[in-house]
Amino acid sequence: MAGQVYFGNATYQSWIDAPLSGMKVSNPGYMSEQQLLNGRSFVRRSRASHKVFSASWNGSMNGTLAPNLKLIQDFCNGLYGDGPFYWVDPFAAEQNILPSHWAAPSMAESDWPALSASVTPTFTAQSYANSYPVKYASYALTASYVDARKLTLIIPQGYTLHFGWHSTSAGITASSTAGIRITPYNLSGVAQTVVTPASLLAGGTTRTNQTFAGSSFSRVEIYLSNGSGSASTANVVAMIAQILPNGNSVASGGFISGSGTTGLEFSQFPEIEYYSSKINSGQIGMSVTWTEV
Repeated sequence: MAGQVYFGNATYQSWIDAPLSGMKVSNPGYMSEQQLLNGRSFVRRSRASHKVFSASWNGSMNGTLAPNLKLIQDFCNGLYGDGPFYWVDPFAAEQNILPSHWAAPSMAESDWPALSASVTPTFTAQSYANSYPVKYASYALTASYVDARKLTLIIPQGYTLHFGWHSTSAGITASSTAGIRITPYNLSGVAQTVVTPASLLAGGTTRTNQTFAGSSFSRVEIYLSNGSGSASTANVVAMIAQILPNGNSVASGGFISGSGTTGLEFSQFPEIEYYSSKINSGQIGMSVTWTEV
């Protein structure tokens, strides 16, 4: 991914030039500090936050960067459909590209969103080795349940998505009970046969056990499901996903917290600044802001 970033929406994905170094990433959330009469203070804040990316590029109007700048504008203008938009964050891809609250679902006990759009989870403390979360989230799902809340990950060609979900027991699949289901989409954007990866036992050193090659799949959707005709409960301790070049494997080891994002939206229209008045090779700069939604 050197020099490029994979970006797009559910309809179309493409490589774009990486933003200039020094791209600012902030994590806004609620925070309020109050001063007390005794000179002390207290702080109220949310545990949850969202990411905001301030990206910029520069180059010549008619040089090699021009198509890249136009593609970003085209995405913003809706040429390839509406958002949300997704990207393969190069700083998260080889660690855990899942958002933090998907990687550790017990974070929903505070302010973070739950894995489910309609089922309220319960939380249980449990001690696991290898830096796994200290609690797990339990989702009591009705028979043949499919959750409406889905996490989308896009996969570049030449790369493979490695995925694993970790539970209180190994070998659980959403084909016959409650667990995690994945819908892959082919390169034409058509949904393929759903995949129900077997759970890994939390606390171990095997991080992933399911792969999706970018040569066959453009994106996947990850969500809760119950393949049983009876009510069933999914205990989700953690999830790990990495996007690696073909031929690379996931290293064994402990839990890696998530540092990816859910969908992104343009929260600022592209701004272009003309540095030179020369027509053919005048230098310009462009900046955009993407906000996690």
